[in-house]
Amino acid sequence: MLQALVARNFGIQIISRILAILVGLVSVGILTRSLGTAGFGEYTTALTFLHFFAVIVDFGLTLTIVVMISEEGVDNEKIIGNIFGLRMISGAIVFAFVPFIAFFLPWSTDVKQAILVGTVAYVLMGGANLLVGVFQRYQAMWRAGLAEILNRLALLIFISLFAFLHLGIAWMVGATLMANAVWLYATLRLAKPFVHIRLLSDITVWKHVWARSWPIAISIFFNLLYLKGDILFLSFYRSESEVGIYGVTYRVIDMLTALPVMFMGILLPLIVNTWSLGNREEFSMHVRRTFDLFMLAAIPIIAGTYVLADRLMLFLAGPGYEAAGGVLRLLIFAVFGVFMGALFGHLVVALNKQKLMVWGYVFVAVFTLIGYFLFIPTYGMWGAAWMTIFSEGLISLITFFVVFRVANILPNLQVSLKAFVASGIMVLFLSVVPHIHVLLDILLAAVMYFAVMLAIKGIRIHELTALCEARKSIK
Repeated sequence: MLQALVARNFGIQIISRILAILVGLVSVGILTRSLGTAGFGEYTTALTFLHFFAVIVDFGLTLTIVVMISEEGVDNEKIIGNIFGLRMISGAIVFAFVPFIAFFLPWSTDVKQAILVGTVAYVLMGGANLLVGVFQRYQAMWRAGLAEILNRLALLIFISLFAFLHLGIAWMVGATLMANAVWLYATLRLAKPFVHIRLLSDITVWKHVWARSWPIAISIFFNLLYLKGDILFLSFYRSESEVGIYGVTYRVIDMLTALPVMFMGILLPLIVNTWSLGNREEFSMHVRRTFDLFMLAAIPIIAGTYVLADRLMLFLAGPGYEAAGGVLRLLIFAVFGVFMGALFGHLVVALNKQKLMVWGYVFVAVFTLIGYFLFIPTYGMWGAAWMTIFSEGLISLITFFVVFRVANILPNLQVSLKAFVASGIMVLFLSVVPHIHVLLDILLAAVMYFAVMLAIKGIRIHELTALCEARKSIK
């Protein structure tokens, strides 16, 4: 009875994330068709530039709040209020200077106007993102999912309206501003049953938070340099149309990788608690189960997307984005590194080895930036895609070795091998089945994959429910 309840709660979280992704994909489809490749490229440039500063302002606080309020004997309301206050005040200060920085960069007036509007949107988004940690701690991630769905629906409504009125890029970013206001308001309201959130400014607490978060902040910043630096380099060396084609492909990757990050966010309080209590065997068990789960998802996603990339991008983005299919076929291999990076990167935080990992992120960022300088001016979005694969693969290896060195954990590859077999059969199935519509192909491929995995006993439902039940036990 308890397992059924836990599985249902976890299922609600997954369903809410999938719904948010689907609504987000519809919004992307409207944007690409409304703005065209050049306009969508400018839109992508503006949001990527804003995202850089959002990460700087976050300063690792989103992960720090989860870790701090998951520890024993802490005053959660005081910690949450002070981190929320620090996040909103620092965000307002930093983003006040962002439009002035953009003024000196070689972008169009439309891009600079979009950045001006987007500064407020990203301050609001930072507050909403930060408070997801409250729902993680109190095992109510469905509330975070509901708030995100409301955000995506509001964004879809405003984007649809502005596209119908044939308004420009700044208005589309304005749609993000209004949707993020809905998101933050809904998050605050939904968090009320657990904690009364106020903007607090206790300097002593702020200093303690900064001391805990700065290694995470530096790691995330250098992580961002190689994750989003490709789009900014493209905007300097290539046309906005090429940025648009690459940007819409990257949107697909971003939405696919949202699931492992969400899952690790749910799992983080559990693994922090387990490690801090010295339960090494239980800790290793949770890590191995999560690795198996990620391989069950990542391997068929990569295989299926490789086969369906052209038709998927044509369906998503519309005419004018035909080249995006080839880019997606290459870029999809970075998903493996993203899944592994999400797993082992969060484990580094759980093990409190952020300072050690800083050098790994610096190393990867330096080599990737050199690669951007060498390859993007000549090869454009193809060079960017190859460097993304390189950076994601390298950082996943480094985080794995850090975790192995500290916790001495090696995953079991039995489930991964079965996922490879089932994915191979799925690809053969896709190559012979008549193609009616890409969405139907995806559905049939998923059914085939899960049927094969069940037949060869590669999926064990009780493993997932056991992991969820362990998470439920953390109070």
